[in-house]
Amino acid sequence: MRKTIAQAVSVKGVGLHTGAPSVMTFKPAQDGIHFVRVDIAGSQPIPADLAHVGSTLRGTNLVQGNAEVWTVEHVLSSLHALGITDVCVEMDGPEPPVMDGSAKVYVEHLQQAGLVELDGKQSTLQLKAPVTYSAGSISYAAEPADKLTITFVYEHKHPLVGRQEYTVEFTTENYLAQIAPARTFGFEEELAFLKAHGLAKGGSLENAVVVGKDKFLNELRFSDELVRHKILDLIGDFCLIGKRLPPLKITCHMGGHKHNVLFGRLLAANDIGENK
Repeated sequence: MRKTIAQAVSVKGVGLHTGAPSVMTFKPAQDGIHFVRVDIAGSQPIPADLAHVGSTLRGTNLVQGNAEVWTVEHVLSSLHALGITDVCVEMDGPEPPVMDGSAKVYVEHLQQAGLVELDGKQSTLQLKAPVTYSAGSISYAAEPADKLTITFVYEHKHPLVGRQEYTVEFTTENYLAQIAPARTFGFEEELAFLKAHGLAKGGSLENAVVVGKDKFLNELRFSDELVRHKILDLIGDFCLIGKRLPPLKITCHMGGHKHNVLFGRLLAANDIGENK
């Protein structure tokens, strides 16, 4: 069934890239997932769908008219994992508060708000054949299966990272235990460049895993936390398809927000279900 939350709930903090303070309030709704910039007079709601992706620079950013919201993937990942299909996300700034850099705090607050079922069932993506996508060393595949699994392979030349691969059976319980706590990450050598280009202004050791030259600058929650966070991001970007994912075997090698969105569009184009 379609689901929303029982009551409003708020979180506050600073945005990861903008560093701007932000209060984000989830409110019950019955018209899908959308964001509202309450700090912009007369701004229209921004639907959380593939058509409203404005850019994918270091995150997934949505736009509608003169209103934009940055880095929404962690929020969407939390909603998708809990099966929430309808919610209004009000923000008084350009970017959700990053909290601890994972989806854990969002999930906890949404659970505290309580979930309620709405009339009508969720639409489900339907594929009759495998769907693949590749761009250089990046590749994606989705094929019908008896359960929904996501496998991600992340590789980096940094010796502390190397090759990380993780597979999760995508259920709410597995997401909460294995994926939600995984934090966003960055490399110490990139920080000066990012900040010089107006990014990562709100990043710190309190909300991101930082890979130093010869050690991690903070304690890891999982030995493979980086690849688990890539799965967290992927789930958030796939939320933009606007449909429940059916039993599929999804594999991704070296993907990121830009290609997550492009593959999401390809999945939507191959959907044979009703309400396409």
